[in-house]
Amino acid sequence: MGEVETLQRTPCERFSRSMGFIRPVSNFNVGKYSEFCERKTFKESNCLTTGDRHEELKKKAA
Repeated sequence: MGEVETLQRTPCERFSRSMGFIRPVSNFNVGKYSEFCERKTFKESNCLTTGDRHEELKKKAA
């Protein structure tokens, strides 16, 4: 019980669609990586065709 287990982790490669191709993020240049980091995550609840926003727009249109 006195021994501490060490976790071994395997590096995970992230991929992103850039300029029509799926490429590893580690191959991005400084500018493209900066642009990648500024991207916002898509949330389906904010989509205009589903979720609360959709219901709100339908009420305004009626």
